[in-house]
Amino acid sequence: MNRILLIGPPGAGKTVIATKISENYQIPFIKTGSLLRDLKSDNPNFNVINEAMKKGVLAPNNIIAQIVKEEVLKYPDGYVLDGWMRQLSDGDFFEPELDLVLFLNCPLNVCQERVLNRVVCLVHNTIYSFSDEVCHLCGGKLEKRSDDTEETFNNRWKVYETKTLPVIDYYREKKLLVEVDVNRDIPSIVEEIDKILKSK
Repeated sequence: MNRILLIGPPGAGKTVIATKISENYQIPFIKTGSLLRDLKSDNPNFNVINEAMKKGVLAPNNIIAQIVKEEVLKYPDGYVLDGWMRQLSDGDFFEPELDLVLFLNCPLNVCQERVLNRVVCLVHNTIYSFSDEVCHLCGGKLEKRSDDTEETFNNRWKVYETKTLPVIDYYREKKLLVEVDVNRDIPSIVEEIDKILKSK
């Protein structure tokens, strides 16, 4: 039960929760968003991916598939993955082997507030709320991501409703999906997920 996919709307807390799972179970966290943000400007796909992320739309999945596949194949013993299988057509290019899909469900208004009021460590890409001043890992500076705007959030939410909800139904039909209510504090979410993982 080591190959886990997190799926849910923007602002559901996927990065924070995946980090906790990674730490608690000693499995690598594959952050698709970070892989894309860390692309060098001389990468032939840099401009296409960078523009898509700024607008809150999905970059071409044939390009991202290769990046994600290369990373996933580094960890045959398991991983927690976020940011892939955002649309059914992703699976045409690369569908990872999965033991469990955690659907982190959260209402629009809560997700929007979280996204518009979060900051990130420039070194670790760790997400915090505006009440935090420095990264807990390195003491480094926290800044608002340039793509965390209301317009971009609205675009991301539309993508989630039109593209990602069918993926959730797909994994539900495959009996791999477990839904978790994430409109509450992180410790109680992590506790529930811990029970889910142990039961599997």
